[in-house]
Parts: sequence; C-alpha cells; structure tokens
Amino acid sequence: MTPTAQAIVSLIFSVPLLITSQAGQVPDRNNDHIITALDSQTTQQRIDFLNQLATNSTWPKLKIRKMLKRGNSHSLIPEISKRLSALQDLDVELDLPVATSPNLYSNRLRWAVISFQKRHGLQPDGVIGRRTLAWLNVSPKRRADLLTRNMERQHHFFNKLGDSYLLVNIPQFQLGLIEQGEKILNSRVIVGKQKRQTPEIHSQIKNVVLNPAWNVPRTIVDKDILPKIRSNGNYLAERNYEVYDYSGNQVELGNFDWSNLATGAFPYRLRQKPGPSNALGRVKFFFNNDQAIYLHDTQNKRLFNRYQRAFSSGCIRVEKADELANWFGRERIVSKRHWRNAKKDPYLNQWLRLKEPLPVHLVYWTAWLDGTNKAQFRTDIYKKDTGSFELHDHQSEQIDDQTEIAATEKLASLVKS
Repeated sequence: MTPTAQAIVSLIFSVPLLITSQAGQVPDRNNDHIITALDSQTTQQRIDFLNQLATNSTWPKLKIRKMLKRGNSHSLIPEISKRLSALQDLDVELDLPVATSPNLYSNRLRWAVISFQKRHGLQPDGVIGRRTLAWLNVSPKRRADLLTRNMERQHHFFNKLGDSYLLVNIPQFQLGLIEQGEKILNSRVIVGKQKRQTPEIHSQIKNVVLNPAWNVPRTIVDKDILPKIRSNGNYLAERNYEVYDYSGNQVELGNFDWSNLATGAFPYRLRQKPGPSNALGRVKFFFNNDQAIYLHDTQNKRLFNRYQRAFSSGCIRVEKADELANWFGRERIVSKRHWRNAKKDPYLNQWLRLKEPLPVHLVYWTAWLDGTNKAQFRTDIYKKDTGSFELHDHQSEQIDDQTEIAATEKLASLVKS
C-alpha cells in the first residue's frame, strides 16, 4: 500500500461518520428531514477531515461517455471505488461478494453509489450518470469549502431562531414545521426555476387562505398563459378565469376573440376563481414580502416525484399542503366555524386569521450535517455557491440527457405558479 493510500485509510477509520445503506434496503427518498440545529464542533471535524483528505490525495476529473450500471466493466471503476471509500460511502464490511474483476461494477459498489446519491439529493438508482459523476468530481477541498460557507450561514440563522417556525431549504426542495423544538411535519416542495428564483425570505405567516383565488402575475400572463390562449381561444373559460381591465371592470369572456387579442399587447388582468381547477389548489399560506411569494397547494402532484424540483415561477408548492393546513386549523386558526365552512365548500374563498403568527424562513443551504452526522450536499440550483467551480454543467459532452431535460420541461409547463 502506498503512503497516500495508507493516509486515506487512516483518515477513514479515524472519523466516526460512516453511515451506509445495507443490502436489501429500498432507498427512502422521503427520509430527507430538514436541518433543525447546527452542531458546529462535529461539522468542523468533518471540514477538517475533508481538508486532510485533500492534502493526502489527488482528485483528477473523471470522464465517461455513457452511463455505468451494475454489471458493466470500465477502467474507471477502481478510481470510483477509491473515491467512495475515501468519502465513506463504500462500506468495506458490507456482506456482499467481492467483485471478480477490479473493473467490474459490482453490487457492493452499487450500494455505495446509492448511499452517495442519497447524500447529494440525486435519484438513488445506483446508476452513474452525468449528475452522479459531477458530484464524484467534486474535490474534498471544494466540499470542505461548501460546508464552511454553509456552516456560517446556519450559525447566524440558529443563533436568532425561536422554538416554533416553518423552514424551507430551497436547494433541498424540503419544508419542515417545528413547534416548540419538535418536528411536526416535513414535506417535499417545488421551488422556482433558475430564471424565476425563489428568494430567501424571513417573515411571518399571518393568514391561511382556504380555496384561494389566483391573481395572476403579469410575468406569468405574458410568458405562460398568453401562448396557451393563442392556441386555444376558450382557454380562459375552460380554466375558470375572470378578466378585468386596468380600471377594475370585469370583461365578459364571450365578447372577444381571445386568440387574436393574445397576439398583441394584452391590456387585461387575469384572476382564476376558487375551485378544483385553481392553480393554487385548496390552500395558500400568506406572509408579507415585497415579491409576492407564498406557499400553496397544487392540483398536480406529479412533479413531486422528481428529485430535482425547481419548476415553479418563484412561489413554493407544498406536497403535504393539506396536512400543513390541518395543523394550522387545529393549533392557530381563530375562527373554527369559518375554517369548517371553507373546508366543506371548495368554492368558498376564506381568509383565516391566526391567533399568533408563525415565523417562516426560506433559506439557501447547499451543505450541512444531518442528524446521523452524514455530510449532505445539494446542487447549487441558483449558482450562489459556484464561484469559479461549475458543478452542474448542463452542456456536458460526456453524457447526453437532453431528452430527459426536454421531457421535464414539457411536464413542468403543465403546472405553473
């Protein structure tokens, strides 16, 4: 064993942070809880470990021309295995057969890749594709820098935090509800796409709106709705929209050829009435901010099955919106009678006041240590932590997944907010 290899092995067994998947387990993408505290000492230990690893190892960029799956052979398999061992995803004691060839993608290696993918918010399928390879190419030094930068953000945040709050970590696509220091609910969320980013906000939820109406922002009218009207003149009527001029007068839909009107300057405001087809679903959680951002339900749940969920126009869609609304109904809604009436009637728009506001925090954390002391990393979807390092190069020549991207964008176009 070379001195470098000995140093890496020594580092691996000197830091008690090894948590890996076990054979036979099904990866649980819902087991992705929001961070609720910062252990600065343990995080610093991990940062020190990664810096030592950077000093004692080389990390050349790996390139592959196609995806690697279990059973494939490739000359880079030994290097990939070495990296997963160094990063503590490959459990050397896992009760699985050793590969017959060092270049063979074994079942043991597949479980290591799954562990690695789960720590990076990737689909844990055990396939080494473009996104998994990009994260394998992130050096220990870069990882240490990311943890350091995010630890500073979390330190400032938790020093000023109360016992009850709602937290959305944007790059994690995750929401957590904390009451008196206890986790009450966690939910997957959809956040803004790169061109329409969800901002970092610290505010207070003061109202829950059951059966909300949707006053459509002008940007969404221009970019999303007008193209649909041009191809379908009945789109507004079919989707239960009301049209108003800028003097506040309602316009009768039957009076105009909307397909032609949508081709030029469109001098109207749109409002989608409450009901089953409303884009905001059954509930909206309102908090003051100057960017018209809020949390809301959605009628279409399909995009929550994606692992990368930056599809909205800035607002946050909550998968468990109904559960979150029911918590507010039990714990904080002032008028139980108005709550019950609005729950029964999907067309009854009702703004409900809270007995006390709930702090809400939209944060941007791309690295942290979870409750089991595993280092978690997420793609820098808005390129806030990128600097000179380009993690997610969508023009990568190594693996072409433009078909997947096109399908995702087509699906996302069905559900706008």
